[in-house]
Amino acid sequence: MPGLTVTEKEHWKNRIAQRIDRRIEALWAIEPNLQDRIEREAREQALVSLGLADFEAEHAAIERQTEASERRQRDLAKLMLATVRRVPVEQLGDYYSYQHDQEVDSAVARRQQSFADRLLAESPTGKQVLELRAEKDRLLDTVWLATSSASVKTLWEKVGRLLGDDTTVLEREALAIPPETDVS
Repeated sequence: MPGLTVTEKEHWKNRIAQRIDRRIEALWAIEPNLQDRIEREAREQALVSLGLADFEAEHAAIERQTEASERRQRDLAKLMLATVRRVPVEQLGDYYSYQHDQEVDSAVARRQQSFADRLLAESPTGKQVLELRAEKDRLLDTVWLATSSASVKTLWEKVGRLLGDDTTVLEREALAIPPETDVS
């Protein structure tokens, strides 16, 4: 029996990824507030570790004051426009938008993810989510390993040892699958 085509391997990678996603969603459902709590706590820890917590608090206070003033300005602008158009204010859309400094947001997001992973590792459910995410991240390699020759599997194991990488459960299973031999 010949090996899988690239299209077939991609298909199986996608199907397995969908199953992993469904399991992760089921795990989140077990502890519905876990994901929100982790994200909130991780953001707080990221801000503290970057030395931004006090700045963020001051920024939030100023933002609340500014929002009150801007809200009144928007309300007045909408009232004037509604008056000119002779329509109720409720029919007008909101024309105001605010963009945060993308560089700061990006730094906080990266640090937040690091803290989120640490916080997830403290929970049995979180550990399962992290393990499933690792499987999903390495799924394409796993599918290819499952259908690769013995020499590729051996090389993969040696590279992993050289780099000090741990194999995932599915990778270990894929490495244990005997290579198919072409019968021509």
